[in-house]
Amino acid sequence: MRTSSFFALLTGLAAGAVLGVLFAPESGEKCRKRIKRAAEDCLDAAKEKAEEIASEIEAEVKKATSAKENE
Repeated sequence: MRTSSFFALLTGLAAGAVLGVLFAPESGEKCRKRIKRAAEDCLDAAKEKAEEIASEIEAEVKKATSAKENE
């Protein structure tokens, strides 16, 4: 559930960034820089979330392994 919400958030952020850039009266160079910055922000957020999910999975695996060894 968390993952689908996260991807929905990323999709919304990306769509909002693109629409904001497209409708903003700026030069092409500024517009491209803004798009690049928004894409980098989304990528950073995705990396952070992936690391968080990986940590949660690792903790659950350790927990399950420990429980199995104690049987």
